[in-house]
Amino acid sequence: MYKLTEHSIQRISDNVFIPRAESNRDYQQFIQDVAEKGIEIVEGKDVVEPDYVTLRTGEDGYASTGEQLDMQYKGTWETHIADVKTRFPKTNTGSTTIADVDDWVQEKVDAKQFAQQVEAYKIAKTRVAQYQLSVGVPESSETIVTGQEMNMETGEMQDVTETIVTPAIPALEATVEETTYDFDTDTSSTTTVANPVIVKDNEERAAAQAIIDATPGPVKAHVDS
Repeated sequence: MYKLTEHSIQRISDNVFIPRAESNRDYQQFIQDVAEKGIEIVEGKDVVEPDYVTLRTGEDGYASTGEQLDMQYKGTWETHIADVKTRFPKTNTGSTTIADVDDWVQEKVDAKQFAQQVEAYKIAKTRVAQYQLSVGVPESSETIVTGQEMNMETGEMQDVTETIVTPAIPALEATVEETTYDFDTDTSSTTTVANPVIVKDNEERAAAQAIIDATPGPVKAHVDS
């Protein structure tokens, strides 16, 4: 639980006051906690309504002694005193209320979540782009321009090209033999099981695809644009 103050953030659990500084670890943890648990863990600032004594003796209350002496001379002193008492009656005993949480908190949380979603989306796209171990990769070739040379017959410059061949990557076997040993009977047995490397690859790909599918449109647009 946190509470906002005028210039910092109070962590209720240990009464630590956290500065609003991006470089501060506790401040970053505050934003992360709100992102994970919701704005409900933050309480707004205290709004203190002063009592009548504080108001009457404050800036908008009674005039200074010198000014009051001048008012007495002019005959306006009683009116001034009555006005102050009317504006700040004794029934005003003061109170403390809690304000709404400042907008900047949610704005910071939204920015942090957006950045995290961007990073997760990039990682997921990279993972899905990797070839599938159960499928492999066929051989491919690409012709690139490496320079230019003079064509002696036409007298014109022409491209010099090179064909680069990328060898195929064969698919892994779908199953493997797994041997287990029973020490009690001193016997071993072999069974055919799904290739654990392929199983792990498929699980990781599925998890990455789930992240991609759940990524909000604005995040995708930010990364893919």
